[in-house]
Amino acid sequence: MELQLRDKIDDQYTVLEKYRGGMSVVYIVLDDFSHKRFAVKTVKEEMLEDRTAVDRFAQEARTWMNLGRHEHIVEAIIYREIKGQPFLFLEYVDGVSLSNLIDTEDTIYPPQLLHYALQACEGMEYVHSAEVGPGDSGVIHRDLKPANIMIDRRGQVKITDFGLAKVYGVSTRLTDAGIGLGTYVYMPPEQFLDAASADRASDIYSFGVVLYRALTGEYPARGDSVGKLVHAILEDTPVPPRELCPEMPVALESIVLDCLAKKRVDRPSSFACLHEALAEVVGDVEAAYATDDLLICRACGYRTTWKYTSCPICAAAMVPGWMADEPSPADVAAGGVVERVEATAERTPEQVEQAEDLHRRAVALHQEGELRQALDLLRQATDLNPNYDEARALLDEVALELARSRANRRQAAYNWPMLRGNITRSGYTPEVVIPPLVRRWQVEIGSWVLSSPSVANGVVYVGARNERDGHVGRLVALSARRGEIIWQIGTNYEINTGPAVVRGQRLYVGSHRQLLCLNATSGERVWGLPTDDLVETSPGVVGSMLYFADAAGTVYALALDQQRVAWRTPTGMPIFSSPSVWEGALYIGSTDYMARRLDARTGEIEWEFPTGGEVLTTPAYAGGAVFVGSCDHRLYCLDAATGAKRWEFQTGGEIHSSPAVAGNTVVFGSRDGRVYAVDVSSGKRRWHFDAGDWVNSSPAISGGVVYCGSHDRRLYALEIDSGVCLWEFETGGEVASSPAVSQQSVYVGSNDGSVYCFRARQ
Repeated sequence: MELQLRDKIDDQYTVLEKYRGGMSVVYIVLDDFSHKRFAVKTVKEEMLEDRTAVDRFAQEARTWMNLGRHEHIVEAIIYREIKGQPFLFLEYVDGVSLSNLIDTEDTIYPPQLLHYALQACEGMEYVHSAEVGPGDSGVIHRDLKPANIMIDRRGQVKITDFGLAKVYGVSTRLTDAGIGLGTYVYMPPEQFLDAASADRASDIYSFGVVLYRALTGEYPARGDSVGKLVHAILEDTPVPPRELCPEMPVALESIVLDCLAKKRVDRPSSFACLHEALAEVVGDVEAAYATDDLLICRACGYRTTWKYTSCPICAAAMVPGWMADEPSPADVAAGGVVERVEATAERTPEQVEQAEDLHRRAVALHQEGELRQALDLLRQATDLNPNYDEARALLDEVALELARSRANRRQAAYNWPMLRGNITRSGYTPEVVIPPLVRRWQVEIGSWVLSSPSVANGVVYVGARNERDGHVGRLVALSARRGEIIWQIGTNYEINTGPAVVRGQRLYVGSHRQLLCLNATSGERVWGLPTDDLVETSPGVVGSMLYFADAAGTVYALALDQQRVAWRTPTGMPIFSSPSVWEGALYIGSTDYMARRLDARTGEIEWEFPTGGEVLTTPAYAGGAVFVGSCDHRLYCLDAATGAKRWEFQTGGEIHSSPAVAGNTVVFGSRDGRVYAVDVSSGKRRWHFDAGDWVNSSPAISGGVVYCGSHDRRLYALEIDSGVCLWEFETGGEVASSPAVSQQSVYVGSNDGSVYCFRARQ
């Protein structure tokens, strides 16, 4: 169950704040017994039925708890299951993340950053060497970035979020949880090439990116797409930091670049060695920036050139550098800062006045509907003056409003009403779902699932072969959110094609020697059209017309409103290619080696193009061109108006995968075991990706990402500009189904008999 603000966990812990991530929810709670705050992490409600997700969460909790206690690590306190739901109780860090500071200041005052870096090195050295189990020594973080480096109100660094961590030396495959690892810009080269081999040096690279970003305001590798970014990480040399910040000491630049070495052996061998190197340059760094115009926090000692009115970490007063004794790193570590915090426990008139000013500004922002900004100011006001009841009351009110507004906010969703999304069969969806993904649900519906899901109005429609209950086939309607079966019907022939949903009310699907029309809400039969042979194509719908073909080689056009055949055109050989329809023309392939264009109004054949093999794939239309894959190992680009060949591209195997088109790229799979991307204009190969076996699945393209399955049982997410594999997930059977991207999720069938739903891990 997912909790809301002011709900209680186990009748003892009151929820004060709530944060939703990709597969987890984090609550900030107040213990009614001790009046202490804790961070409580749990699996999202929709993931609770996913045993893999729950098991992975338990493994994360076990790894984190086995790290024990260290001053620079967020402590995992206890793991509990309450009413069947797992909860991991964590130390509450009252402060900010390094990411928050970078977002505001762009670059961090180098002497201050160095002070935090030394603490982080101590924490990571402990993590890398901690005894976490019998014979297991050390944990690799694998997601070290500014958001996971917390700074508490005393100025102490705390490393957090071990959700992607692995015990050093223990094999971990990328597909164990079906997720990609880390945030791309902070990932080392080896994590793209072989994620399972990430080791201590990989964390050092990520930390080098943190230092580079915080010192220069730039990233060491840049690209305007994931593919270009990955290429830069693998191949490009970072701009030397001193070119961006000439005042930086040479010794500090050298340390940062050593951390960013492409080869692991060229990086510092441990965080202990890195700590030693950074400690040696403290004096040089302090001297290089000694003349900067600083503000200093009297409480936690935070030093910055940014003009804050109150400290971004502990909300205490900021004063000019000449008015305060600057706390040294040794002073902070020895507890001098703690004494200062205690000394300022009595609120001064200035703090009271600052709190009142913050409250006034928050009231104005609240009235304007700027809830996030108002909440931030109210937090500062109540930190400055905890007895400020008026501000605390408004804080609770705004927090509740903000939580409700997030819950009610609707995200853009795209209905995927037929195979590969649209009548042109281009395989492109305007909805953007970006990996890494996590499995949201998995539902077994039969013996195998070749059918590609159709998604409309929150329902997933998909067919299967079923060897039980006296039926050979099954058609199922599932809840898109939870995977619950809404209705199911048995058929006398397996359903391997994708259904078409019309106006959210009628469902059309081929079954044996007929086309079935069903009530989309209940699954009840409305009517059926007898055909000459098996229907193994997915219908295409334009307005009130529906088009499909059968294994006798007949192409049909149905007038849906009249429930009658408008025309039928025989071609003589079986057709397993679904039609594409655009601007009055229908494009279809056949086992007689032909690709054809028919007049969508009359059924008259307007042109034929002979290939060297059977055409089992569905043509894709884009920009005046038709793309057709053939069993002669070739993909053809034809002029849509005339059928003239523009170019052809040869692969090493038959092409059973229908092409997908986005921009200037056409993507398709081949039975040679590769996914290819070809330039639309020239037909030249842009890249190929080697899957583990042949590729019959037709790709779907979403937000610059290609989703495609393979006979090797995996669903892959590939970056469309480069072919880099961003994520993969292994199912229990061949993935020949074409993925559907809709409702902020990716849906696909597998020949393990299941339908899978994946969501982005945020």
